[in-house]
Order: sequence, then structure tokens, then C-alpha cells
Amino acid sequence: MNWARAFLGIVVITVGGLLLLDNLDVLDSGEIIAEWWPAVIVLGGLLALAANPRHWVAPLILVAAGSIVLLRTTGVIDTLGALMPFVLIVVGLLIIFGRGLGSRTATSDDSISSFNFFSGSDLASNSSSFEGGRIGAVFGGAEIDLRQASLAPGATLDVFTMFGGVEIAVPQGWQVDINGFPVFGGIENATNKDSLPADAPRLRIDATVLFGGLEVKH
Repeated sequence: MNWARAFLGIVVITVGGLLLLDNLDVLDSGEIIAEWWPAVIVLGGLLALAANPRHWVAPLILVAAGSIVLLRTTGVIDTLGALMPFVLIVVGLLIIFGRGLGSRTATSDDSISSFNFFSGSDLASNSSSFEGGRIGAVFGGAEIDLRQASLAPGATLDVFTMFGGVEIAVPQGWQVDINGFPVFGGIENATNKDSLPADAPRLRIDATVLFGGLEVKH
């Protein structure tokens, strides 16, 4: 499962369910959303932590900041008003510098999984039989270096980015096929595609790009 796609799906389904219950006069969706919106930040931080346990700094900051705001909006505590500017500053710094909070992580695993929410990750694979994986970025970014990896047959990467960017570096000689469409974003395949043999290693990328970008290069 692509964590970024799951994150967006959970948020959309939850909001839709609240609006439906509001239409049925079961509850006031506006009041619930006003109180519980920080839970979105907490959820994103938890999913990012689960997907990138080695890059834990930014996700934990997001979980802590979201929890503080959630406690305030739900009325559990009402003495943290002075901390709100600090929370906003931290979130702003994560937006600007989130991609620099984690050092490059090298892995020999045959598949990768990365979800970046207001943060970023830098992964390098040296797998001898790379099968693909899932990459997600929501208000964040990911850099994936596959130049030391060798492909397994049918290798596929599932990429989802929204208000973020993903860069993938592949070695010379790989055939890269990108399937997908950008919505107010861009997809660029900057690899050399000329004169490749019919049996060249082939990497398939299934991409969904919303207000963001995906670049594949050497």
C-alpha cells in the first residue's frame, strides 16, 4: 500500500462521512472538523514515522505539534495559547527544511517504502534484485537513487505526490516506462531512451502527481 495514497484516501473518506452524517442531521460536521482537524497532522506524522523509521525527527515533531493543537481545539487544555506561534514556526521550518532533516539511507532490500509528510527522505538502493516499491510525498519530497541497483523482472514503483516532489535516479541502460498523469504538476523522464536493446532492464513507474512533480534521470 502506498502510504501517501492511503493518507489522502482516509482524509477524504472521513470528511465525506462527516458531511453525509451532517446531511442526515446526525451531527454538526463543521464543529467536528473545526475541533479535530489537527488529527490530520498527527495521522500524517504517524504514517511517515511508520514508513520511514530511520528518519524519525520530522514525523515526531509533526505528531507532537499536531497533538498540542488537537488538545487545544478539543478543549482538553486551554492554557497553551502562547505555544501556538511556536507550533506554526516549527511547521513552517519543516516545510522549508524538512528534506534536510534525514541523512541518506542505503538499503539492500529488494523493495522500498517511503512516505514523506512535511518532510523528506533520501534513499539509495544497492539491491541485486530490485522489485520496486512505494514512494509518497505530501507537502514533502523524496530522492531515490537506484544507480547501484539491479532490476528484477517486472520491477514497478508506485509514486504518489501531492504538493511535493519525487526525484529518481537510475543507471544508464535502463528502460523507464512511466504511466500516469499530472494534475497541475509535471512528470519528466530525462533518461536516455535511444538505442536501448530490446532486452534492456525495464522499470515501470505508476505515477499520480497532484500539484507536484516527478523527475526520473541518470
